[in-house]
Amino acid sequence: MNVIIILFLFIIGACIGSFLNVLIYRLPRGESIVFPGSHCPSCGRAIKWYDNIPIISWIVLRGRCRFCKQPISLQYPLIELSTAVILSGLYICYFVLHIRSTGRFHQPLQFARDWPMFVAHAVLLCGLLAVSVVDVQLFIVPIPVMWFCSLVGIVASAYRPGSLMPTVSPAIALASLGTIVGLAISWCLLRTGYLQRSFLDADDKFVAEQEDKEKKSVAITAKDGVNPRKEILREVLFLAPAIVLGIIGFLLVKKVPSVSTMMERLWYSSRFGPHLSSGMGAVFGFLVGGGVIWSARILGTLAFGKEAMGMGDVHILAAIGAAAGWKVAILTFFVAPLLGLIWAMYLLLARGKRELPYGPWLAGAATIVLLFYDSIISMIFRTHF
Repeated sequence: MNVIIILFLFIIGACIGSFLNVLIYRLPRGESIVFPGSHCPSCGRAIKWYDNIPIISWIVLRGRCRFCKQPISLQYPLIELSTAVILSGLYICYFVLHIRSTGRFHQPLQFARDWPMFVAHAVLLCGLLAVSVVDVQLFIVPIPVMWFCSLVGIVASAYRPGSLMPTVSPAIALASLGTIVGLAISWCLLRTGYLQRSFLDADDKFVAEQEDKEKKSVAITAKDGVNPRKEILREVLFLAPAIVLGIIGFLLVKKVPSVSTMMERLWYSSRFGPHLSSGMGAVFGFLVGGGVIWSARILGTLAFGKEAMGMGDVHILAAIGAAAGWKVAILTFFVAPLLGLIWAMYLLLARGKRELPYGPWLAGAATIVLLFYDSIISMIFRTHF
């Protein structure tokens, strides 16, 4: 039975990879991901269905368009193959090798019970693959992809409680809800012009460089004409309502008996309690993941006088927290710099190689932590306790 499921996931993964190629190409260019249909970027001719079979068609066509004979990037079959490996490999890791467990008694995962979280993690890894490729090529993060991953993670956690998502207490849940409301208020104020975006007056200068045989373009952004320390205070102002309402939500449960009693009944006595606790656990993970990176961005900018991190990285770690929980997000935050350091050491040895944005390191660290979370936690507790 496992063999059939693995084969099925491999095929589905390759098809999803074909869609990811569309996202990778079109989203940064502001094009629709629905219309027009698949077409050759060189001659514009529509691609027939038999030339659009993942992996196989590229091999049959020998990596060239059937009509104009222009080369088709090797990136297309590699993304399709990578996505196929992600889905089938994740199933093997979770439900065959059982490298992750759930519950207080470390029960092995079961596909019939834990499939929603499997879907959430698979969507997250596919999303991270897509945004990493775009980030490497253009130094930008397609934020809608991360929003979708976050939404899937929250829905999956609320639908199937007791799986891999850490639950939260009523106080943390109401604090998270207050924080979300605060962010919504700030967003509305931003849209109506009562708040101003940070670094709005900065001049973005994009310098295209030719690299290797595939002629990949490198986007280098220079922020001129602004005071970074003053600009970053706009983001602190944006976060102020969320912080205040989050604190109010927490104190309402802790200090107001009627609110505490109502929340405890809802949490521990109603049939919806487990679903709310798990779903709000995903929301809390979203806030912790995004908050950690955003705090590093603010503090780094204030300390060094230049823009630190990027808002795309905030959305990446927020999505990781929403799909995998706040603990995975925190560990990812600490593992990612280690991967970046390894690359930096490589750059010192191989001069002339360009640096990479931070998004791929977050994606790589999230993959490592997601798969080996149990082993990492066990090693930490054996070492320090």
